[in-house]
Amino acid sequence: MTAGISPVKKGIAACLKSALARAALGATFLMLLACGAGNDTGAATSGPGEASGEVEGLVVEVTGRNIVELETLGIRAEDGTVWTFTADGPLEFSPSHLREHQLFGETVTVSYVRRGDVLVAVEIGD
Repeated sequence: MTAGISPVKKGIAACLKSALARAALGATFLMLLACGAGNDTGAATSGPGEASGEVEGLVVEVTGRNIVELETLGIRAEDGTVWTFTADGPLEFSPSHLREHQLFGETVTVSYVRRGDVLVAVEIGD
């Protein structure tokens, strides 16, 4: 069937087919990333001997380890208790985003695991 097609046209068709395959692979990767396929925060599980919980309150302290990671996060719950958390790596909210919540008096919800005497934030939501 391709006997009447010039080699140049065959080369162009092969190049287009390859480009479409790369574009489809890239689109699939982006969809998986948007759905959280690369998000390994550990929010769904806690290890042996680790208690987990959730607290909602106002941000009273934010200390960044770097531009994307928390060193410490202080939350004041409705009953006045101040909870202090740390993090093992980047979370959904950056330190600067949490400072915005602090500035505007907006509450956040922190899911955490307890490791000994330390509370480790594993997920933060609005």
